[in-house]
This record gives sequence, structure tokens and C-alpha cells, in this order.
Amino acid sequence: MRGAGWDVGSEAKSIYERLQELDPRYVYLLVIIVISLPLLRPIGIPLGMISGETLELYRYIDTLPPGSVILMIADQSPAAAAECQPGMLALFQHAVNKGLRVMFFAARTDAVPFISEAFIKVLGKESEHPDYGKRYVNLGFIPQYEVGLTALAANLLYTTRDAYGKELKDMEFFSDLPNKNAKDLKLAIYYGASAVDWVVRQLTDPYGVPAGGGVAAVLASRIYPYYPDKVVGFLTGLKGSAEYEVLVKRPGEAVAGMDAQSLGHLAIVIMVILGNIGYAFSRRGRASRGGG
Repeated sequence: MRGAGWDVGSEAKSIYERLQELDPRYVYLLVIIVISLPLLRPIGIPLGMISGETLELYRYIDTLPPGSVILMIADQSPAAAAECQPGMLALFQHAVNKGLRVMFFAARTDAVPFISEAFIKVLGKESEHPDYGKRYVNLGFIPQYEVGLTALAANLLYTTRDAYGKELKDMEFFSDLPNKNAKDLKLAIYYGASAVDWVVRQLTDPYGVPAGGGVAAVLASRIYPYYPDKVVGFLTGLKGSAEYEVLVKRPGEAVAGMDAQSLGHLAIVIMVILGNIGYAFSRRGRASRGGG
């Protein structure tokens, strides 16, 4: 039994004081749990209204006639891939669903594996796929950014061989293209954490090829000057990728990442609120005891 002097207020006061002394490691553990669970089992928290930039890119691709050729430029580093790669997978899936022809190349060496991942996750195979060389081609790494893109724009067979050593001239993909240059492209999509302006300079301005993008969120401001006249639409960071996954009905890593991000933010906000409540009550408790 507690003494007669005990009351509920003293018990509540001790709880609030203990909250103020909570080991930060428990806070970190809670955040890790909250972030990890939706990554393992996505919840599908609503994203709200789809952004206009994402929607316009989707609509443009959705209206392309079957057989249209689009170029996908992989320039995502491992650091940028968390934001850009899910969007590239969703866009590739959309192109496959629409019967479009897709040609990939990597503008940097560490982006090469992300093209392979796209083939495996969307098609199930790379060069062994029955439509490889007919509807899908991987040119591998083309160096020198603008110089390489300029050469490719002038001659789509410029590299002569694909990423697997196969002769481009023998592929059905190129056989019915009238120009064998950028004039045969209906869209060029850039993925990465750099600017899209070099794609506009080498494809859009001289050949009239519309551009699109899937960029890290910090790069969005560098695309807006070209949107919507030269860049028909683009995905902004992880949110843009998640929006496109929803549009193509292929929820994946981006949707899971947005779930984790949203719940992580919510957990932090709740802890900040609880911390402030605890601080306010503990101060009031000290003041009532004459502690100041």
C-alpha cells in the first residue's frame, strides 16, 4: 500500500519526467521499425493528386502508336537510383504494355547494372528474351555524354554492337527505321541526378525529339525551363516514380519507399509532440513543488 500522501499527479509527473530521460537509442529503434515494415509489406498510403508533370509524361507515352521507338538514357548513380530506378522500371513496363520499341544506353559506367536490372525485372531476361533485338536493345555504356549522344543521334548504329557484343545491323529493331538516326525517335527519356539540358541540345533542338525525365528531386528546378515545350513531362524524385507506378498499376519500390517516408515522418512528428507535452508537464510539476 502507498502512503496517504500519494496521488495520481505524482505518478503522472514521474512518467513525464521519465519520458524526458528516454534513451535516444529507443527512438532510433522505433524509427527503424516504422521505416522497415512498409518496405517489407507496402501499405499503399494514398499519394494525393498525381502531379501534372508525371501525368503529362504518362499521357504522351500512352498515345504513342505501337512500334514507336523511344530512347532511355540511364545516368543514375547508385546514390540517385533510389529515386530514379523505380521510375525507369515503371516507364519501361508502360512501354512494353503499349508495344513500343525501347533502346537503352548508359551515360555512366555505374548506371550499366541498372539497365540489366530493368530487363530482368520487367522482361525476366536480357539478351535471351525472344523480343530482344526486335523490340528492345541495350547499347551499354556510351562515353562522353554530349559527344556520345551527338554521335548516336547522327547514326543509331554508331556503336556497331550492343552491350552483349551482338551486331546492331543484324537486328530487326533497326531494319525498318527510315533514317537510322534521331529522326526515328519519338521520345528520349533521361534518368539521373544531372541536368536534362544536354539531351535537349542534342536531340530536341536539332532533331525535334521530345524529351522526358526521371530525375532526383533536387534537379526538378533545372527541368522546368524546358517544360512543357521541349520536355513533355518528368518524374520528380521518389514521389514521381511512385506516381508512375500507380498509373501503370505496378506498385513497387517507389510506393513502398513513399510509405516508409510518410510513416517515418509521422513517427518523428508524434515523438516531437509527445516530447513537448512531457516537457510542459514536467515543468509544471516542478513549479508546483517549488522547483522553478
